[in-house]
Order: sequence, then structure tokens, then C-alpha cells
Amino acid sequence: MTRSDAYVLVQTDGHTAPIARFLQGLPGVVLAEDVQGPYDAVVLARPDGLVDSLEGIVEEIRALPGVIHALAAPIATVEARALTAA
Repeated sequence: MTRSDAYVLVQTDGHTAPIARFLQGLPGVVLAEDVQGPYDAVVLARPDGLVDSLEGIVEEIRALPGVIHALAAPIATVEARALTAA
């Protein structure tokens, strides 16, 4: 995963069919899965040559029919550091 990767939580109006297959076709979408719970799908997004920014990907998702909310959660990469005794 790169520094600009993010998970995007997608909520629909509930009147649409599962949406992951439509999300998967959008530029910048690496993976999309339908899920259960307060959100209807989760997307792994990565800006690429067709989409320059995470915001651009989220706007494309929000423009899909039936999508009422899309929340981006950028992935925080934590590097393990060795602990040294004093």
C-alpha cells in the first residue's frame, strides 16, 4: 500500500442493488466489496494516472446513482521501531 491509499466507506439510499461491481469499474478503485452494517460497501482507493487525488475518487463515488455518503479514511502506516534498553 502506498501513502495515499485510503478506505472509502460507501452508504447508499437502500433502494439500489449491491454497488461493489459498479465501484470496481471506477478509476482509482483497487478493490470494492459489498458489506453489511451502517455502510453498504468498502473501497480500497489509490490515486493513479487517471485520477490525481483521493478527493477525485471520492467525488466519482458520490456521483453514482443511489450513493448518499462516502467517507474516506486514509491509511496510516506505522513503522515498527526497535526498542533499546537504556
